[in-house]
Amino acid sequence: MKYWLFLFLLILTTSVFADENEDVRAMCSSAKHCLAVDLAECSEQDKMPLPKVEYDAEFCGPFYELKNRGLNPYSSIAQEIYKKLGKRYRAVYVNTGVLPVSGDMMSYLFDHFPFTTKLVNAYQGTAYHINYDSRDKRTFSGTNGGSLNGNFYWVLQDSAGMYKGYRNVFYGSGRAKILRWQLHGLAVAFIDLYPFDKNHVTYKLTAIVFPANSVLNSIMQMSVFKTVVNDKISEIVENIAEASARYAKGDHKPIEQDSILKKSPYKEQLKEFLEVAGGEPWTLGDELKNREMKNKKKKPVFITETPLIFKQPKELP
Repeated sequence: MKYWLFLFLLILTTSVFADENEDVRAMCSSAKHCLAVDLAECSEQDKMPLPKVEYDAEFCGPFYELKNRGLNPYSSIAQEIYKKLGKRYRAVYVNTGVLPVSGDMMSYLFDHFPFTTKLVNAYQGTAYHINYDSRDKRTFSGTNGGSLNGNFYWVLQDSAGMYKGYRNVFYGSGRAKILRWQLHGLAVAFIDLYPFDKNHVTYKLTAIVFPANSVLNSIMQMSVFKTVVNDKISEIVENIAEASARYAKGDHKPIEQDSILKKSPYKEQLKEFLEVAGGEPWTLGDELKNREMKNKKKKPVFITETPLIFKQPKELP
């Protein structure tokens, strides 16, 4: 139920990031040596291998994965990712688990991030907030109401030809405080769901973050840093499991007592969500389709009537 928050916080809390200057050589060299792609923006010098970077299966693995999932290497978003992913230093975090909710419920929550935050807040007493920044809901920003906030782009949905909405790629910038460090920067995350029965989904999240130099890379590899990050991840997963389990067992009291969920559009979305939880199907993207259909119905239909002209027969002499 609160799975997207796992992604949101993981991106923010693991981001000891690279500098903000674009590294064209990282983009050009990685595209060339990992994907055999020659980008028009790149000179021959830009395509040269970076020092101390081995373009082996481990380094190029994320590039292969993005391409296999359908990311066009010539697209602007791909090139933005390559500028970070193509650098020498990176830290990878992987987390897996099981959530006691159906795949359709997860699809509904992914389709309604602002509603999801309100639902989670009702159960957990938190102050999460998500706001869509584009009509297609591919860009959004959010905060936990405190030390975490960021902006994100939903790069790929329904990637790799799998179940729609269950395999996704996100790219985001975030700001967070971990221990004594104020952190900010970029990360890319693969988030995959695997429904295995009508009441459970397994998940796997792989987040890749980009230290700017060897010092920051060393910090991110420190056991104390990893412990803090893993503790935060565990806390989020436990919150997900607790909220999901309470909802699945019929504990709707927090929802009924929440004043925000009694207001539009949340009260209508809550009704829809309860129907989905009861077995109604929902596929990621249905919300946008339904909204477009409603807008079409609201538009007035103008009918121009062309009068028919009947010629009277001439009178016989």
